[in-house]
Amino acid sequence: MRGLLQKDLCLLLQRSRVLIIMIGIGVLMGISTDGSFVIGYLTMICAILTVGTISYDEFDNGYPFLMTLPITKRTYVTGKYLFCLLGGLVGWCVSVVIFLCCVMIKGNTIVASNLLETIAFLPVLALIIAIMLPLQLKYGAEKSRIALAAVVGVVWVLGYLLMNYLPDTMRMPAFVSRLSDSTLFVLLLLFCLAALAVSFLVSLRVMEKKEL
Repeated sequence: MRGLLQKDLCLLLQRSRVLIIMIGIGVLMGISTDGSFVIGYLTMICAILTVGTISYDEFDNGYPFLMTLPITKRTYVTGKYLFCLLGGLVGWCVSVVIFLCCVMIKGNTIVASNLLETIAFLPVLALIIAIMLPLQLKYGAEKSRIALAAVVGVVWVLGYLLMNYLPDTMRMPAFVSRLSDSTLFVLLLLFCLAALAVSFLVSLRVMEKKEL
């Protein structure tokens, strides 16, 4: 497991220039906008870059070589999820520091709502990884982009239909408005963790069926 994490870290560091550029863009965006956008931006970028390490494993018969090492497909999938979550968490931490620094540069006071706003991105990070990893393992780098776009499109259409054609008493905003912020966060966290668990099982199934 440790060797897999080191391998992925070395692959990610090969794109260090991209990371530096993205962080620079994040700083500029944090200063020029309300600041909170930089958290979602950098967190998403880090999630995409970490998931993208799978494409390096696929290149030049990388999978057959990895399977000659003392690891199993389950270990590979577990290591990939762990690396993506850790990478996304590091990106989140960096973006939070940038966000707080931008708030102070603008002369604003950091309040509890700012901190709650930053924490709300963590469940979203888990959900992004839960969606992207099985698609990347199943379809590869190119096809997974199309599949991800299709998933996002379907979710958007379903959300639009639910918001516009459900009775007013059943619409999500009416239900959500009756819940406290802490309750909403807990529900979102539980949903994302459940999605992550299902995603892991799906990825494991995909990897077991993959011919290496």
